Amino acid sequence: MITPSEFYKFSQTYLHLTTSNYSPLDCESEEIEHLLGEAQTTMEGLRHQLALDDNEMERLIIAWRDDDYSQTTEEKYSALCEVYNFVRHHRPVLAAVRRLPPEIIGEIFLHTLSWDDWTFYHRVHNTRLGPWSYSRVSHLWRTVSLSLSQLWCEFSFNEIDAAACCEPPVSTLKLWLDRSGDLPLRIYGEVEGDATVPCYEAMARLIVSQCHRWEIFVWEEALYTRATVATGDVRDTEAVENTAAPCRQELLPGEIWDGADAEHVLARPQLRQFHAGGTVKSNPFRLLQSAPNLTTLSLGLDIPSHFLPATPIVHSRLRLLDVAWSASKFIDHLTLTQLEKFAVTPFGVSKVVAFLRRSGSTLEELYIRDPVPLGSHLSPILNTVPRLKRLSLEWASDVVPGPGYANNRVSVLDKFSVVKEGQPVLVPSLQSLSMEIDESFQPQRLLRMLELRSRPSICGKNNCQLLKNVELKGESEEVSLARVKSYILAREKHLGSWVQISFL
Repeated sequence: MITPSEFYKFSQTYLHLTTSNYSPLDCESEEIEHLLGEAQTTMEGLRHQLALDDNEMERLIIAWRDDDYSQTTEEKYSALCEVYNFVRHHRPVLAAVRRLPPEIIGEIFLHTLSWDDWTFYHRVHNTRLGPWSYSRVSHLWRTVSLSLSQLWCEFSFNEIDAAACCEPPVSTLKLWLDRSGDLPLRIYGEVEGDATVPCYEAMARLIVSQCHRWEIFVWEEALYTRATVATGDVRDTEAVENTAAPCRQELLPGEIWDGADAEHVLARPQLRQFHAGGTVKSNPFRLLQSAPNLTTLSLGLDIPSHFLPATPIVHSRLRLLDVAWSASKFIDHLTLTQLEKFAVTPFGVSKVVAFLRRSGSTLEELYIRDPVPLGSHLSPILNTVPRLKRLSLEWASDVVPGPGYANNRVSVLDKFSVVKEGQPVLVPSLQSLSMEIDESFQPQRLLRMLELRSRPSICGKNNCQLLKNVELKGESEEVSLARVKSYILAREKHLGSWVQISFL
């Protein structure tokens, strides 16, 4: 039988395992397992001598460390503590996760990668963590992480500023790209703060040099303060710092993002999802020409007039388009024959209607962010999308209410309640409706609309669909849904089981 004092010697033998995450050898595992059995037996004997249960034993070990007990019991408590600590430190060495084969570890690592939907881009693999953190766990994890090119195919940048010395360094980025091999890249970038333009430009040029490998590219440039230019005069430097202010100006010239000219457009054959916003100076029309397989496009940037094409652009692969108010000129020169999802801030109803008519009637989901009172402008837009299945209405919080603004939501519900010859006039195929509500919302009008659009008797013999899902969301944190929710739930039985109402 091993004495308690001997366990200290074994602890020193396996110190390289207890102070790291390294996997033990088979012979080490066998010996540690045997020692743990001996330690457990010894600890049980000491516990019975002291008449302690498990909880009391752990509590007394801690108390003994604090010298709360007399010297007469010190020897027994010292032995018990030695054995207890041996078990506590060496049992994790035999954990199954330490002995997983490299193939299983690699599969687990791959599950940390992002999913396809860029709107929920999972920023696990940023340039400060990601595969670097895996390689610090153990030698085995390092070997696996460095051998998996897929782990290095996606990365994100954020908080790139002068204080961080333009994190990440260009050398780090080069190493990252080298480890990714020739696989498609997923890149998320967010540039803000005090931009160090030369460092950022070098990094951006390196990323764009790999644009033929882009699969998902999301890039946002926020307002920034130009970095101080060193002149050698301290007074000049202080003056620049005191007068520095956020600038709405692109950090990089457009030729970095799109190529030198129309004859030298950068090819992006693998690009599927693209977003550019803020002060990024990129020509979206050149993007469409260079990315024939693009399916998702989101624009939140300004489009200068010299970017506009001489002839309209037709794209047959784009399925989802999200256009902010600042990029409103984009849809004036565009036709999308296979568009299925469209998110827009209505900068002009006539422009939206003309775009939807040119693109055909394939649209199934429409998300409207409203910068102006929307009620009187909704019908012309919806009349162009007879196959629409999902509609989301979001009122802008920064709009100054004008005449009729308070009745905005009422007007929308009234328009959806119009039925002619047993069929809804607007979007008869609508199956899901999501909208924001405020304190002035009238739930009785919603119930009236639901009664007309969610009964089989209305749509049973007509070419229309039942409204199955309704989502109501408070316009702000101050808006309480309790009143609306209690009113609707009390009368929900009149609607039957065909419609599902959710409160977000």
